[in-house]
Amino acid sequence: MGIVVSRADKCALVGATSSEVQNTVSQRELNGTIKPSQDDLFVSSRDTIEAVLLPALPVKIKVERGYVTPQQVYNFLNAEGGHPLLHDPSYMLILDCRSAERYKESHLVTARASVTVIHPELGCLMSCVQLQEFSIILLYAEQGHSPVGSQEARADSPTLQHCFFQLSALGMDPVILQGGFSAFHTHYPFLCTPQMILLESELRSLTIYPSEILEGMLYQGSALQACDYRIIKNLHITHVVNATAEISDAFPNVLQYLQLRLNDDAQQDLSQALPEASRFIAEALRGAPGALGGCVLVHCSLGRSRSSVLTIGFLMEHRHWSLLHAFRWLKERRACAAPNAGFLCQLSDYEELLFGQRLTSLDDIRL
Repeated sequence: MGIVVSRADKCALVGATSSEVQNTVSQRELNGTIKPSQDDLFVSSRDTIEAVLLPALPVKIKVERGYVTPQQVYNFLNAEGGHPLLHDPSYMLILDCRSAERYKESHLVTARASVTVIHPELGCLMSCVQLQEFSIILLYAEQGHSPVGSQEARADSPTLQHCFFQLSALGMDPVILQGGFSAFHTHYPFLCTPQMILLESELRSLTIYPSEILEGMLYQGSALQACDYRIIKNLHITHVVNATAEISDAFPNVLQYLQLRLNDDAQQDLSQALPEASRFIAEALRGAPGALGGCVLVHCSLGRSRSSVLTIGFLMEHRHWSLLHAFRWLKERRACAAPNAGFLCQLSDYEELLFGQRLTSLDDIRL
């Protein structure tokens, strides 16, 4: 029971010394740290490929033990396996540890008022067997990110701390939303509601959004999501990479598209598609001179294979990450991502083209 929040390893890179890694492209990340400069992030495909890149390591934001970020919670809510996981009543238990009035005003979608599960006098109203059915147990207050159990945390959110330690004493592994409801609502107001949604029929009516790969910038999902204008509007999508041969661009008069007409076939040649998609995504995120950058959605039919290979290619070329690091970064944010074996082999070739050598053994890639 409980959740495992994976972290990308800072493993050794073949052919790069520590000083070379430190001197390569700036690692000021968009995902919760300092935003990279335009020169750091957006190198043209032609220049990048002609000049061998030095590999860089993904830099992760610091998260207090026991906490998860709003972006992680967004991706938990929109996770997909063979089906949207949120449609499963036993997938995620979210407890709102604020006042009843604040809960009624608005709360995370599917959240319950904490008092209905952890009563201050009656204790836990769910059995351990029921609690163990949930893959994730998430708690949140109005704000807060102080270390669990600290005086600051107990003062800021006593109800949350009580729930956390009650669940922990029962052998559960709850996690806390960093920044609380306030931080999540700032980024994802469309995933907050005044309605209580608990029934399976209600869960199945919920909209599932694309996975967020780079915070507020790059998303990956399915063709159905790319055709839902409410999703496009809520995520502020401006550019779309359509990796399918069978699905038309949904909003050509509103959005800018790159359609690559790829087949999910191990024999599909990606030699042109990878640099073309990387260039399109980079230019979209950079924006026109003097203008703000855009937001990009990369999609194929199910958002698993064709879209994944293009996303990984972009992360390799424009973040200077090895295939292994780019793959792990994507899998942490979209667990259902699974480029086919032929695509992985071509990504390995692309890695050698970008960095002058193969940095990743395909034996280390685990779908």
